[in-house]
Parts: sequence; structure tokens; C-alpha cells
Amino acid sequence: MGRGRRGSKRGSYKNQGSRNTSSRGRGNFKNKRKSNRDGDGKKDAESDSKRQKLQPEKENLQTVVEPSSSSESEEEVKPYTQLLSMFKASNRAQQVLTSDEDESEDTDTDGKSKVANSRDEEDDVSELGDEEMEEEDESSSLGIQEDDEVEENDEDDEGNSDEESSVDEEESAQELSVDEKESEQDQSGDEEEIVSSTDPYHLHYDREMSESLLEVLTSPKPYETREQNWKTLGRMVVHLPAKVDEKIEKPKLALLEDTIEKYVVPGTLPQLRTGIPLVDYGVKSQLCANLDKRPLSDNSTQTAEEVFSPLQHELFSLTNDYRDIYYPEMNHLNCDEIRTIYCLHSLNHVMKSRDKVLLHNAKLKKYKESGQSIEDVEFRDQGLVRPRVLIIAPLRNSAVKIVEKMASILLPVKGQIINKDRFYKEFGEEKDEEDKQENKKSYKPEDYEAVFSGNSDDSFRIGISVAKRTLKLYAGFYKADILIASPLGARTLLAEDFDFLSSIEVLVIDQTDILYMQNWDHVLHIFQHLHLQPREQHDTDLGRVRLWALNGYSAHYRQNLIFSSVALPEAAALFSRRGTNFAGKVRVENAVLPSATTVCRVLVQLPQAFHRFPTPTATQSADDRFHFFTKKILPQYRDQLMSNTLIYIPSYYDYVRLRNHLHKEDYNFGQACEYTPDGKLAQVRNRFFLGKKRLLLYTERLHFYRRLTMKGIHHIVFYQLPTFPNFYPELCNLLQDAFQNPKYRGDGSQTCTVLYSTYDAPRLAAIVGSQRAAEMLTSDRPVHLFVSGGS
Repeated sequence: MGRGRRGSKRGSYKNQGSRNTSSRGRGNFKNKRKSNRDGDGKKDAESDSKRQKLQPEKENLQTVVEPSSSSESEEEVKPYTQLLSMFKASNRAQQVLTSDEDESEDTDTDGKSKVANSRDEEDDVSELGDEEMEEEDESSSLGIQEDDEVEENDEDDEGNSDEESSVDEEESAQELSVDEKESEQDQSGDEEEIVSSTDPYHLHYDREMSESLLEVLTSPKPYETREQNWKTLGRMVVHLPAKVDEKIEKPKLALLEDTIEKYVVPGTLPQLRTGIPLVDYGVKSQLCANLDKRPLSDNSTQTAEEVFSPLQHELFSLTNDYRDIYYPEMNHLNCDEIRTIYCLHSLNHVMKSRDKVLLHNAKLKKYKESGQSIEDVEFRDQGLVRPRVLIIAPLRNSAVKIVEKMASILLPVKGQIINKDRFYKEFGEEKDEEDKQENKKSYKPEDYEAVFSGNSDDSFRIGISVAKRTLKLYAGFYKADILIASPLGARTLLAEDFDFLSSIEVLVIDQTDILYMQNWDHVLHIFQHLHLQPREQHDTDLGRVRLWALNGYSAHYRQNLIFSSVALPEAAALFSRRGTNFAGKVRVENAVLPSATTVCRVLVQLPQAFHRFPTPTATQSADDRFHFFTKKILPQYRDQLMSNTLIYIPSYYDYVRLRNHLHKEDYNFGQACEYTPDGKLAQVRNRFFLGKKRLLLYTERLHFYRRLTMKGIHHIVFYQLPTFPNFYPELCNLLQDAFQNPKYRGDGSQTCTVLYSTYDAPRLAAIVGSQRAAEMLTSDRPVHLFVSGGS
């Protein structure tokens, strides 16, 4: 077959058909085209007659599956029958039902049974490579198209990308042929792995959920809380499903053989195992080999302690058991360790799912070739759509780090990344000499450089398909195994289609604190569209979909991994309310020691007054804070001695409300927010330094994205405590004489005022320490004074 056909709206990146497939026995792609289905290609009349002959058998198989589920309970069959009735109306259902027969008829039948089995395994293992060729012909049938930016590539890049794509396809064919031989040798090992009773993957996803456990998870209080302490993670709050009523429930008989399908086991207290080889945790041997970079190391005997750091070992033990995790102690020093763990877990999950599907495909084909009846054979190993892992990241540079980490874990030395050059062109660092010179002039903290170095665009999405030796980037969303997207990039796509979120089994939210600075509503919008009933079939074989996915129980099987650098109440609420994992949930909550407080980093001699205002509820705290500030604090700054006052406001809504109040009361003030143009911002900063503006409203997002060195601050007021505890000493240290107006230098009259309530406890504890924060919140005195910088 010549070069792949490219649609009118597609760019050069869709060139996936440069390799010849006739030698591989897969020449039936022409039969799948619409022109041949309409009757234009009748060269293979014998194949068409066989397809028509097998078509009723496939339809009968669908009718057999439907009453099998309805025989158990009427409630379970309702979602299943709704899906069947909806998908039968689709024009593509006929094509999907005959796709397996089309592929099976093109294989050679004159060989021995052993050769046929190996050929079947080769076809299955090369499934991802074949999809690359089919993708451009079937792109119009996909519900999700790739990014619009992808479709609008320059014509100058088309020639280069075409050549690169053809080379990649040839190399991919060679690599996949090696995988085929390896899969033939390892088939027995994969079979044993699938039926293993100790593999966390099979224990979590290959069993159904009992009715009693389902009632517990859907109750108002589904979890019981316990505590544990590990050496590195520290104090962990473990949420386990409440005790299930011991009802006599008969296990369901499987349709294949006489085996009994067991129910899932509710989560128990986590146990940290030591001295166990990493392979015994259920990790693929290929990933173990690439993960251990030590020379002359034995992959079969390497333990988790030898490969991982103490933090990685404990996080991996929780993640590998498919528990939900909320870890709010991520920073720029340990972020790479955490990224290694969830990338390893995601790849291991995808590869196990893929191997199971390929093994079942081989068994089904073996039954067909041997003449055995497959009407009573049922393999449930898929979801409603193909994407299984969703990673939400804030910036493009985060996506680059994730892809590079996955490539280092998955691919051996001879592995390849398809569309690698295009990925670095779109996601790589933007080289601008002026920006480099500007960065040299101003000093930025280490955490700022770690976050914003590279491409800091916050609108992107990319699909990744995983093979044994290949990582294909820019795969269509319904051809991808792993999706990496920013909240904004996913939000713009959800307005058109949300079916790709129907079967997410592992959800990772990386750098949640940065997502909170962007727009938290986008994150909530993504959660609202998880596991909804798909509107189209998307080439899904309903006979292979797991029953718990058809019944709408996918949310109870999904694993949520949330990582943040600060303890956010919004993230904690998302973790507790939007996750009902039957394996349990673990939230890390460590007390802030006095040595780790940020108030100790204030170097300037400065009196800091903390004012506590009363408020009955969290929803009313914003109004109570505003009234307390305008009546008790703000009138003090009308005095001439209280000029050059900076008011730090974390919330933009509070900023707008306070700005309108100052306009109404005719205050002499300036305003600086994340939407202020650079020219106006420079003008306001200059006037504030010279004393022409007595007050300056300064938002947290502006400080987060710019880290400006505000000069001329003589008094500072924290309308609310900062979200990031390190912002507090950064701003307080700006009151030193080096940044002061000459007329205020050396007078020692600087002040700091802080407003807080009982609902600001996490932020207060991060700044002054947990023990001191508890005393301040329960004390009878509403004002507490700290003095720093004393000799």
C-alpha cells in the first residue's frame, strides 16, 4: 500500500501509511474502506461471502450476552440495554461487529496450528502499529479530533514530517516484529499473570462488586477513618469502606468453563512491605529493567528499596494497591521522584490492560480456527472507550517532563518515540533572547524557576498510545491509552465531546496548587464529565466491556492521585467528595513543626499583628472579613503616617469588592492585578514608591506569575493569609531599608497586619506552626503579636 491517504482538513502528521502490509498478511485494510463496502471493490468475493455468513453469528452473540446479564437482576440490565439500544442505532455498529471476522479471514490457513497461533499473537501485538495505518482512513469516524493547531501545520513542515513519518513507520514495523517474537515466547507467562490471585491489577479490575459493598459506597458516610504513621510520609489518615453487612451472596458463575467469579475485596489498612523484588509487586519486567539504571543489576531480584528512595517506596506501596492518594507536600525538590512513581504506575496499568486484551484475542482466534463454538465464551477486559489514564498537568513544560519520564521508563535503548520532533517543537522551550536578558536582570526564587522554566503555556492536550517498544505521541483521543491535558485544554474540548472520559481508570492531578492559581472551575468541570454514558460507540465491542462499566460503577473503580505543594481545602474536598474508591483512600496530614514555619524566615525587624475576626460559617467568612476590614482596619490608614501601604489580596473577587469600596470612599490608591498591562503596572509601581499613591491593592496571582520586587512598602496588610506560605516572608522582607523610599529609611516604623479566621487554619498553620495556630484559634484574645528580626 502506498502513502496513506490524508483528508482535506488533516496536516502532514497524519501520514501513517507508508509501510507495505501485504507481507504481513493484513491486506484487508482496503476492504474496510467505504468505497469497498459500497460495492466498488469486489475482488475478494470469497471473503465477502464468508463475512456475510459469519455476520448472523456475531449478532447472535450479542443477543446471548444481553439475557445473561438480565438473568441476575433487572436493575443491572437497565444501563446495559440502554447502551445496546443506543449503539444499535449507530451507522457504524455493523462495521464494528464484522471487524474481527474481517481480520481473521485474511490470515493464512495452510500452516500448522502452532504457526497460526503465533501469527495471531503477532497481529495482536502489532495492533497499535496497525491502528496508525487505519487512523487516517477512519479519522472521520472518530468522535474526537486532534488539536486544531495540529491540523494547521505549515506546508514547509509537511515534507519533513512525511519523511520522518515514513521512516518511523518502517522502524516501528521492525520493532513490532521483535515484540511479536517476544510475545510468543512470553505467552505462558502472561497467562499465569492474568490468573494470578496476588496481582493488584487483577484483584482490582477483574472482579465484580457485591451489592452490599455498593450500598456502602453510595451511602452518605461510606468510609471509616483510621490513622497510620510511616517513616517518610508521616501521619496518614486512611479512609476505608465501612463494614459491609455479611449477607449470603451467591457468587456469579462465569460463562467460560466452571470457574467462579469472585467479588472485589474492600480496602484494608496499607502495609509497607520490605525485601520483596519489584517484579513481585506486579510490575512488568520490562519496566523494572529500564527503571534500574545500576550496572550489572538483576531485574528479578532487585527490591523496591534498592530502586526507589524512601519517599518513592512508600508512595509506590500505596499507589500499586490502587488506593486514592492526596499528598500535599510536593515541592520542586521531590517532584521528580513523585513523577517517577505515577508514570511507572500508569505505564504498568496500561501494559497489563493491553496484554490481557491481546491474550484474549489470541484465545478467541484459536477457538475459531479449531472450530470450537464461542457463543458461550465471554472475555470482559475492556472499557467503553480506549483511554484508561488521564493526567492533568498545568503547563506544557510539565507535559514535557511527564513524556520524558515515561520514555525513560518504558523504552529500552532501541525504543522510539513517534512524532518526537513535532512534540518538542510545540511543547519545548521558546527561545527568546530578550526574555533571557530580562531574567538575568531580576532574581527569581528557586521554586519560581522550577515551575516557569520552559514553555509555560496552559492550554494543551495530547494523546499517547503505548506499545512494548514504541511510544506514539499525538494519537487520536480514541486511539490513545494515556491522555495528558491541562484543565483549559480539556475544558475547550468537553464542550464538543466528553466520551473519552467514560472509562478513565487512573486519574492523576499533578501540581494541584498551580491549577488552583489558574482556574479551579475547569478542574471541577472535568470531574463532572467523568464516567458519563457515551453518546457514540467509538468502535467498542460491547461483548468485551466489563460488566461493572456497563452497570455504571466505574467511579468506584477509579483511582485518584492528587499531588500538591500546599494543603488546599478545595483539593481536600475534591478528594473526599469526588472519589469513592472501594480500595480506600489515604490523605497525608503532617503537623507543621516550629522549625519548618515560614514566619521564622522574616529577616527584617517587624511587628506582626494577627487579628482574628469571628465568622459562623465558611460561606459567610468573605462578608465578615470585608466588614471587619472596612470598619476596624482600613480607617487606621487614612492617617498621613500610614502611607505607602500594600494590601495583599489572595482572591480576585475580594480584590474587586475592595477596589469598588475604595473608589466609593475616595481613597488615594493604586491597583495591580494579573490583568493590569505592563505599562500601567510600571506606572503604578513608580507612583507608589514616590508616595503619590497611599494604598496599593496587590493580588496573589500577580505575585505568583511575576514575583515582582515591590519597592517603597512601609506597611503591609494581608487581607487574607497567602495560599503559599513562602509568600509571607517574601513580602515581609520587602520592608527592609534597601527597598524603602529614602525618606523612610532607618525610622523603624514599619508594620504588618494579618486578618484570619477559624477557616484559615491550614494557611495559618503553615506560617506559624500547627501548635501555635491551634493556640491562636482557641485563645480568648483576638489579637496576637509577633516580632521578628530581634537581636
